[in-house]
Amino acid sequence: MKLDPSIVRRLREARHWSQEQLAAAAGLSLRTVQRVETEGVASRETRVCLAAALDTDVGAILEAASGPVAAFRWSPWVLPILAGVLVFAVGTMLGVPRIVDYYAILLVSTGVLGHSLRK
Repeated sequence: MKLDPSIVRRLREARHWSQEQLAAAAGLSLRTVQRVETEGVASRETRVCLAAALDTDVGAILEAASGPVAAFRWSPWVLPILAGVLVFAVGTMLGVPRIVDYYAILLVSTGVLGHSLRK
């Protein structure tokens, strides 16, 4: 996966670091940092080291993919919403007691709340 060179450069400059300082903080060579900031090419290990040195997660420095599938990213809040919808659908088909509907509502609410509280 490619990194977004402008994001890496912006995060580095926000700390008032030179490329040499970022390389030292990340445990990488200067040439590697230069390549990342010009081409956006980095191994998995390099991505992890840069993200740790810049105090961010790897996803924040990745180049945004294009297309409709790339627009949706799985997040922790998606699972409770899908589980709630599934519980509600199966419960409705099987005619289970109403308490199952409340459980489904609780799952969906948890997912929506998690989505609204994310960074």
